[in-house]
Amino acid sequence: MPYTRSILEFALLVYGTLASHAALEVVWPTEHLPVDMQESFIALLQPTESKEIQSGNFGCVRSDGRQFHEGIDLKSFSRDRKGEARDVVRSVLPGKVVYTNANPGRSSYGRYVLLEHFDGQLVFMTLYAHLSSIETRIIAGSRVRRGETIGIMGRSASYTIPKDRAHLHFEVCLRWTDFFQNWYDWKDFEEKNDHGLFNGMNLVGLDPVSFFEQTQWNLEDRVANVFQSEKTAFSILVSTKRIPNFVQRYPGLVKGEIPQIGLAGWRIDFTWYGAPKQWTPLVSRSGRVKEGALSLKQFDKEMISSGACRNLIRFRSGKAVPGPGLQTILQLLFGYR
Repeated sequence: MPYTRSILEFALLVYGTLASHAALEVVWPTEHLPVDMQESFIALLQPTESKEIQSGNFGCVRSDGRQFHEGIDLKSFSRDRKGEARDVVRSVLPGKVVYTNANPGRSSYGRYVLLEHFDGQLVFMTLYAHLSSIETRIIAGSRVRRGETIGIMGRSASYTIPKDRAHLHFEVCLRWTDFFQNWYDWKDFEEKNDHGLFNGMNLVGLDPVSFFEQTQWNLEDRVANVFQSEKTAFSILVSTKRIPNFVQRYPGLVKGEIPQIGLAGWRIDFTWYGAPKQWTPLVSRSGRVKEGALSLKQFDKEMISSGACRNLIRFRSGKAVPGPGLQTILQLLFGYR
């Protein structure tokens, strides 16, 4: 039995109800729904202190394009007498609670909840941050229904968010590695990792705009299809005999089957924002593999420039080379040091 099939069969047993749906039937995480993901959606975004509406969107939208924003910020429409946000935050899909942080001072996300979902092909997560409160039954291991209230919108964070900028930070994400703490210790950060595997640095956000466009309106039946339909900004070849933890967790992103013998590396196709959307195993007939050798197969300079703040690819004397952002990704994925 191919390795990828066994993982999928296990997931089907755990998430059988969701997997049986023909479509995801995603709901919006707040009560104010956009008509589309263009003008109507933009009007729901909460900008930063810059007051630039796009600063609440996904991508290199902050600090004059130098800072990446992993999700979308949805503004408040309901206030109490003290001016605090009272908007209900809902689960966009049925799933399972995998993590909650109730101590706002320990994360820039403030109080946040991570839910895990399965669409029959890919296990993925949604994140809900800056909550003023979390429902008491929303604890790790509990199940949630589609549209169920998980908390109330707020402005909790390890920094100060003014009342008038209270919002929901929403992400669709995957997890880089199960060995995150090893990487974190190696980097020798001053702050303690209070969130284990669910530290924000161990999460890679997918484009939530594409997610909603394809699932809420067009009813695509698989998130992997939505993810892989995004154009490839660049591809790399990594020489290795390893099957990364990321691949083991997300076999739905693998093109073809992983060979039992002769695995020599991976061709990895990346989105413009640095998410590894498709993995193609490479085979060596000789069995010789130069561990860790890396080559850039192809790239789209214009697409890469749209995500320049990620520092994924740099150009030196006209030659494309891995930037520090891509180097960090490879450290997380393959354990390279």
